[in-house]
Amino acid sequence: MDRQHLAPVARLRPAFRDRRAVRAATPFALLAGLALALSACETVPPPPSAPPPVAGLEDGPAKPFSSGKGWTVTIHSPPSGKRFCVAERGIPVGQNAAPRLTFRTASVESGFILSGFTPSDSGAVVKPGERYDLTVSADMGPRLSLSARGLPNGSLYVAVPTKGFLEEMEPLARAHRVSFRSSGLGELGTMLLGGSSWAINASDECRILHADP
Repeated sequence: MDRQHLAPVARLRPAFRDRRAVRAATPFALLAGLALALSACETVPPPPSAPPPVAGLEDGPAKPFSSGKGWTVTIHSPPSGKRFCVAERGIPVGQNAAPRLTFRTASVESGFILSGFTPSDSGAVVKPGERYDLTVSADMGPRLSLSARGLPNGSLYVAVPTKGFLEEMEPLARAHRVSFRSSGLGELGTMLLGGSSWAINASDECRILHADP
């Protein structure tokens, strides 16, 4: 056969994708798969639980200890069994809107509760558990700068170590008139303190005799 009439034989070559395209596509495929896997495993965290309510001061049944100078001292026996003493004064005539002081003495921590006041700053309210600076200005003795804690009933509680109670309360024992102010609440009012020396000493005597060690 004449070699000139033979048609050339066509050899088929396998078609391959561009290697660069394959390398470029592979990471995106892996990332997409990983994202799907993570989304399938992801769980929605539960909403944060509400903080527990701020506890007030423990209280319990009371029985009389003594009275005098317009004040009454009582012994309180709360469920915890840790007894404490309270000295409080009846509201004088014409002073219904004035703040009130209640002295509280216990084995470790003592102090006083300031209640019955209306903050002068518009809209200011006592937040339970929050700390407030409290400035006490008496007609006799130095000005006191104290730290108070807000109670759930809207009162302020100033705590001091019991071993220094009488010394810390001395300005209030000598004063006849005292006013209160807080930078976070404004002016808190002025009150008369007749008989406060007797009340402070009587509440401490009650603590010595009846508060649990």
